[in-house]
Amino acid sequence: MTRAEIPPSARIVARTVALTVAGLVLILFTAAVLLSQIFAALSAASVFTPLWRAVGTVGAWITGTDPAPVDVATGSDLEWAWQFHAGALVIGVGAGLLWGVVAVRSGDRGAAGVDRAARVLRAIATGVLAVAMLLYGLAKVIPAQMGHMNLPAYQLQAVGDTEPFSLLWGYMAASTPYTVVTGAIELTAGLLLIVPRTRLAGALLSIVALTQIVLLNVFYDVPVKLLAAELLVIALVLVFPHRRELLRAVLPAAASPARRTGTVVAGVLAAVLIAATVAGNLARVDTMNTPRDPRDGVWRAVTLTVDGAPALAAGETGPVWTSIAITLRGTADRPAQGSAQDSLVTQAPDGAVTAWGLRADGDRFTVRAGAGAEPVELQVTTVPDGLRVAGTVDGRRLEAQYERRELDRRSDIRFVQAPFDRTRPRL
Repeated sequence: MTRAEIPPSARIVARTVALTVAGLVLILFTAAVLLSQIFAALSAASVFTPLWRAVGTVGAWITGTDPAPVDVATGSDLEWAWQFHAGALVIGVGAGLLWGVVAVRSGDRGAAGVDRAARVLRAIATGVLAVAMLLYGLAKVIPAQMGHMNLPAYQLQAVGDTEPFSLLWGYMAASTPYTVVTGAIELTAGLLLIVPRTRLAGALLSIVALTQIVLLNVFYDVPVKLLAAELLVIALVLVFPHRRELLRAVLPAAASPARRTGTVVAGVLAAVLIAATVAGNLARVDTMNTPRDPRDGVWRAVTLTVDGAPALAAGETGPVWTSIAITLRGTADRPAQGSAQDSLVTQAPDGAVTAWGLRADGDRFTVRAGAGAEPVELQVTTVPDGLRVAGTVDGRRLEAQYERRELDRRSDIRFVQAPFDRTRPRL
């Protein structure tokens, strides 16, 4: 059935239902969450909490779950937020159907009222998107959003034990200029949305920024997936009426025969280049992710002696290697190269690490702490409970036994987050 074949009354009812559901979510969730963040010092969330709880209770009843406590300070993906959306959907559909029936019976006046409501909701959506882009843009231009990752509390966690969310935040905080640039893009989008003449440009720039944000939030498990996705939907809705002009700009009229020939040649060359690159990268990934030796991995010391004396205390001199990481990837005839090359990394009690180039020949490891450094010979053998390392380093005799250390990095994608404990840092 085409759009023209749909009865006008059905189109009106469909619009009223869509507008009601969208309005409830936009005003009572997206806008309210943003306002509660902006005015957190004034406890703005307490103003909206009764509404969130009431609508969420309906959603909990619909989904057969217990009403979850409202906590807007730790993200938008908690159970209460999903219950709110389920409740908003049910309430919105019911209210929208009722409004649609009234609008149909009111004839032209009812249809005009629906049009006015759509324009008002569009204006609210534009304002909400502008506020969101300004809010998050300023939080990066003035590096406050991720800046806490440079505090002492976040410096001791091993990278292998760090969850993706904290890795992403730390990656952003590690480069203030990059954080500022990403914030400037979001800030520019928000400013462009304010002026009617540049509103389309602001919405397009918002789509670029928010698409990246949504992808990062999903795959790094940042607990703001729901809010970011709704902001992206708003930007797409604002751009949708201009889709034909944008498609004409991106996909111009058909090219001449000569240009088509050039396009075919370019396409063939691109296909060959892509195929060769894909084949090379697949081989590289397979080599990089295939341990070829049981000694590959991260190990921590169980017993460690230097010159025959126990040496686990900080301040000891010599090869006091409390942890080691051995990389032996690929196959015997094709070991990994580049960043995954054979290597040994050692860690001292003070946390300092040293990277060594490694050449393995059976149980004998020859390691160098740099291109011009003297080689060091180590005997590295597997034992029932782990790994035994022996050798002379800087004139000191090392005897150590290690056990494998299993890393604790979670990589789940959780659309429903558990409440956070905000009394301590999230590592």
